[in-house]
Amino acid sequence: MRPLRVIYTLLPFLLLACAPTAPQRGVPQIPYDSLRTGDIVFRRGCSYTSHIVLAGQANHNYSHIGLVQHNDSGWCVIHSVNDEHDHPTDFDRVKIEKIERFFAPGRATNGEIMHTWLNDSTVAKMSQQAIQLVKDSIRFDASFNSDDHKKLYCTELIYFLYKNVGEDITEGRRTPVGILCFPDEIIFPCDIYENKKLKSYYKF
Repeated sequence: MRPLRVIYTLLPFLLLACAPTAPQRGVPQIPYDSLRTGDIVFRRGCSYTSHIVLAGQANHNYSHIGLVQHNDSGWCVIHSVNDEHDHPTDFDRVKIEKIERFFAPGRATNGEIMHTWLNDSTVAKMSQQAIQLVKDSIRFDASFNSDDHKKLYCTELIYFLYKNVGEDITEGRRTPVGILCFPDEIIFPCDIYENKKLKSYYKF
């Protein structure tokens, strides 16, 4: 890649990375009665990383994604995330946390929840695997390699879970990146959001 092209490619990312975060909202009114295990949650984050992800997508509002799961603690989200550690010795990994924390002020300025089209038995199988990934403390994939699933970045996690029940939630979509040290293509939130079989039922 020519040096000038590198500069022009990186410029919007650098500008957004230095931009102030968006104003924080209050805690959203989550529709608990409508939630289902296997639903997909999207959020627009407040971090510099979120700005960079948003810069790589044309006309898309979200920078992060997770899978809804119900357990003894209530409604939770399983997601792979960086720079959100629960304790001083924590590391970037696949984790599970309350949905209120996933959408908390300071972490999300906007969000959306979508129903999956998968049947209950398939969702149960997928959820079991997602829980196992949490138990195994699978690390966040900072190299954004969509083909090697030993580590998983946020959208790759959802792609991987659907792939293992015989579905391609991306329908083959990838977003070209063209930045040094990154793959040529990455699964961005927009590549999953555009799946018309997902049905939106809540936004804030």
